[in-house]
Amino acid sequence: MNMEILSGPGRNTIRGLILYITILIAIFTSGCTTPGSVVTGNKNQGNTQAAEQSETAINVSNFSAKQVITVTYNDATDSESTIIYTPTTRTLKDGASLMGWSYSTDGGDSWSYGGKVTPPSGWAAIWGDPAITRSHLNQRYVFISNLAIPSSMYPEGGISGPVNNYIGGACIARSTDGGVSFKNYQCIHDNHHFYDGGSMAPDTDGSIYVAYVDVDEDQIDVWRSPGVDGTFTLMPTPFSGIKMLSHPRLRFDAVSGDLYLASQQWNGEVLVTRFHKGAWSEPVVASHAAPIYPSFQLSDRKLRTGPQFSFDVGAASIHGNDAVRFVYTHKDEKSGRYYIRGSICPRDLSGCKDVPEWGTTPGNLNITGDQFNPIVRAFPGFLTIPPVWKVSYQSRQNNPKGNQVAIYKGNLVVLPNGTRVFVPFKLIDDQLVCGDNRGYWGDYDDMQLQGFSDSLNAIFIRAFTDSRKGCDYQWQYTSHHHHVSAALVK
Repeated sequence: MNMEILSGPGRNTIRGLILYITILIAIFTSGCTTPGSVVTGNKNQGNTQAAEQSETAINVSNFSAKQVITVTYNDATDSESTIIYTPTTRTLKDGASLMGWSYSTDGGDSWSYGGKVTPPSGWAAIWGDPAITRSHLNQRYVFISNLAIPSSMYPEGGISGPVNNYIGGACIARSTDGGVSFKNYQCIHDNHHFYDGGSMAPDTDGSIYVAYVDVDEDQIDVWRSPGVDGTFTLMPTPFSGIKMLSHPRLRFDAVSGDLYLASQQWNGEVLVTRFHKGAWSEPVVASHAAPIYPSFQLSDRKLRTGPQFSFDVGAASIHGNDAVRFVYTHKDEKSGRYYIRGSICPRDLSGCKDVPEWGTTPGNLNITGDQFNPIVRAFPGFLTIPPVWKVSYQSRQNNPKGNQVAIYKGNLVVLPNGTRVFVPFKLIDDQLVCGDNRGYWGDYDDMQLQGFSDSLNAIFIRAFTDSRKGCDYQWQYTSHHHHVSAALVK
């Protein structure tokens, strides 16, 4: 499971410089920030302005000549009777749910609050870590997932403080109208083991997949439904005999017909495997060690984070061997700074290689402060529409000793001479971190392809936690304000 180290091609030739400038002009044409659009927190969006929303997953469904964009998130709206906060603790009552969502039918310009899914019979609470996907064959069908607490594990009188000891599976809800409304579909568990995280993906045959980390077994569980009306059943173990610790990530590749799965093993390295011809392949190392859920100490508060890697499968460059691309967080031991770094694999995962040029690696761009929480998404191209690899991440570079973070964007580019280029631009201006006293502000976010510009360039949409209304208070298990916004990424 060794990963080769790829040294970067030389950049000092005149030809390389000309190509570099040409790519910048052609591709990086949008360097301006955007305020984005408010997903939750406005007065016309239910009661979301009085509660907190954070930690996002996003889906885009196109069907019947219309588009529905759905953002699902951890949602405390209308939970006063089931989730009771004080400055020092939190009490969870039977019937609590964090499975909320909002939707847009105008390309992400405006958003409506969809509501929340309540726990079905036999389950006491639905408890966050959102994941979402839609059917490849019929995009009217959208599925969302949250962790869940079974009634059999729920103590009489409620749960005070942490809930980890009571989570025993996950619940899945389904939409038949593209993500406008959802109803309970199926709750799943493996002997009520503690599940964490969640990731979903469809395949071209109509199957739906969902994966979690089984914390009790230090393993990844993957479930499959054979169709939009099927039953989710547990698949064979993908990382047998290896101690896996982080939230998993699923991606499906229409070219090979394979399902790809990545997660972090015990030492922080990202391992990747694929479900190929009915079996999981031998896992391979896809990156150097990434920190597992690091917390960042800001000037007077901390910021808790989630999985520090992302990957996708898309178009390979003309040089090949990079159809699977990773971005991950790495630590510079000399400076103590965290930064974004890249790596690549061919579709068959034979020989993954490190690509430090794709990121904010020390020496590349002379960026200061920490960069973390990376997301990468690919559009594989279609006819005359070129492929693109879009990256987004959070950064403290403008305020490295303060309490603010910004969101940046960039493309993973390969020049004709093989030089790899990454040039980031600010997407969302610095905003104050308003996490609770544990540092929780939403552990992860998501980004998906939204559509195309008039010049046929791919446009993505990214959701994020938004505290720009101010930080009125920070309690042990909640804070105010934090809501959700979304921005187009061009």
